[in-house]
Amino acid sequence: MKLRNLAIAALIPLTALTAPLAAAGDLAENAQATRTERDADPQRRLVIGGECASCDFSGSNLAGAHLYRGNFANADFSGAQLLGARFANMRLDGADFADASMREVRLSNVTMNGASLVDANMTDMRAHQVMLQGANASDVQMNGASLVQVSLQGANLRDADFSAATIRSGDMRGASLQDARLTNVVMQHIIMHQANLRGAAMEGAFLDHVDLTGATLRGANLTGARFRAVNLTGVDLSRTLGLTAQLLEKACGDETTRLPEDMNITLAACDNEIPGARPVDERAFIAEAEARRLAQLEAAQEAFADALASVQSRAMASGGLEREAMETAREALREAARAQAELARARAHSGWQFDMRRSELGEPMQFWLDGATPPQPPTPPARADRPDRR
Repeated sequence: MKLRNLAIAALIPLTALTAPLAAAGDLAENAQATRTERDADPQRRLVIGGECASCDFSGSNLAGAHLYRGNFANADFSGAQLLGARFANMRLDGADFADASMREVRLSNVTMNGASLVDANMTDMRAHQVMLQGANASDVQMNGASLVQVSLQGANLRDADFSAATIRSGDMRGASLQDARLTNVVMQHIIMHQANLRGAAMEGAFLDHVDLTGATLRGANLTGARFRAVNLTGVDLSRTLGLTAQLLEKACGDETTRLPEDMNITLAACDNEIPGARPVDERAFIAEAEARRLAQLEAAQEAFADALASVQSRAMASGGLEREAMETAREALREAARAQAELARARAHSGWQFDMRRSELGEPMQFWLDGATPPQPPTPPARADRPDRR
């Protein structure tokens, strides 16, 4: 297990603004203790960040944890308890989340290409700007989930449950949704070229600006479904269930679109690309993640400045600072300087602004700062305990 520059901070209680950095040996020992003891009590508001490629969190209780801005590629979270956990600005490519309990998990600016989500419970998940290209998510539970700006290109979603889920602005080209449950799903602005929807349960589904060019829908059940601006070019619908003329009124196709023999209708031609149904641009992911990072740096800088001002004012009131408080102040100052330098470098390479909506943040750093209290200077010892400085 690799543990490089890994920061872990429990935020209840939090008496300093900066997270303590544990030595790699200590972290390895703590990780081993976690795996052996498997504490049944959730470690609420635990913050984990840094470099932890191939780390072993299998079976761990990380409910409510915040995992922020780190490289956890190929990490093992199989069977882990991640109820309500938050992942932000992270690389989780190749990570293993098989059988993990991830109800109400929050993902923001995360890459999970090639990850395993087999049998994971992600009910009511919220995902924003997540890359899951080539992921293996067969039998995953995403019912009630909300996915915005996601890439599931080439992903294995066989037997997945997307019941009552919402998927907006996504790339699902070549994804396998065979026998998946898509009842009452809402899909808007999705490109699904060559997607496999064979045998999918799509009763009550609403497809809005979805490009199904070359997709397979043999045996899919579209009873009660609704279409709006759906591209059916090259799609074989001859053995699709629940297909009606009313459903196809707002769909388009061409001579390669196959309809049931008893359905004598002509689909509108798809002259132009469906507006908004384009592949997700990974460069846009990176640009928006960078803008979000800059905003976080600015917030962190302001928080550090406030903390330093508080330490200084308390120092003047108490007549001086002891060594521990001075070290806290110095570390805060160094962190603020690093943030300022990184912010200046980033601004030199960008000439645009990004309006960050707090409702989409979900980033641990914001919760970290919100829940923090300024460092408290230690109470001066009684005069009798002071060393003789004469």
